[in-house]
Amino acid sequence: MNKNSVLLVWTVGAVALGPSNAWAVDAIQAVSAGMGNTVRANPNDTGSVYAAPGMVWLGERFDVGAGLGLGSDGTRVAQVSAYDGQTSNIGLGVHWSTTHLESIPSIEELPGWRRKGETFNNTVESSVLSATIGGGGVHHLFGVGLGVRYYQRTSSLHGADSSFNIAPSVAGVLGEQWTLSLTVENPLPLEYADAPFGIGTGTRWQPSDRFAVAIDTLTDLGSAQGEVRFTPMAGAEIRAHESVPMRIGWTQSGTTQQQWLTFGVGASNSAMGFDYAALLDVWSEGELMHSHRLALRISM
Repeated sequence: MNKNSVLLVWTVGAVALGPSNAWAVDAIQAVSAGMGNTVRANPNDTGSVYAAPGMVWLGERFDVGAGLGLGSDGTRVAQVSAYDGQTSNIGLGVHWSTTHLESIPSIEELPGWRRKGETFNNTVESSVLSATIGGGGVHHLFGVGLGVRYYQRTSSLHGADSSFNIAPSVAGVLGEQWTLSLTVENPLPLEYADAPFGIGTGTRWQPSDRFAVAIDTLTDLGSAQGEVRFTPMAGAEIRAHESVPMRIGWTQSGTTQQQWLTFGVGASNSAMGFDYAALLDVWSEGELMHSHRLALRISM
């Protein structure tokens, strides 16, 4: 894959819903969702502006994406992402997402008293707004970036809370086929539930325009004292036709240990694209949990 091919795969911006890993705010979009949530080295997905700010310098395009997601448990997500890596000597990106969920309160969250037969419904609205600035090496093959994030959460049990944090990141293209990234997640010691300290990595191998495989990791070091929560993600993309990508993947939550099988399909060209992804919790007993994502992107 030559340099132009690497840059042109910055094509699909998406907005999505999916299974939560360590972070309650879901920034993973439909393109990456179909590949097992492998977003951190995926130049097809503007969600990497949030997940791996160093990636913003690797594209010489302006991309914007928006979309919606819906889960079988009623969880809803809306997102908008955009980045500009072509009009100046720096790359700029912005990401906004909001998640609505009906969570099951933990023992610690429940009030100290309750009436007989009384039930509790903890409606949670989580959102994040992130701005990213990046720069890097010649030919846009190496980049460093910094994301500044503002988090907000409203819970029917706990009221409103907010915080901010940062995400320094590096990314690069090696050998015209490999894209790599490393992101330090939320290093400021602000102890906000939706923004634990951790490390995110992304590796993507794309030997041709029609085939790619990716592996991501997310290591949560801050949610529970003395405990490390590790989330692996893996996926592949195949294009039988250059305009029709098909995707498959797998991921396991480091928090709940749920395993998700993912599928995706899209239709795209250099100017715009439409993508769909489905995530299925096929290994758990009982009712099949699933979520679905739709996304649209425009490139200039």
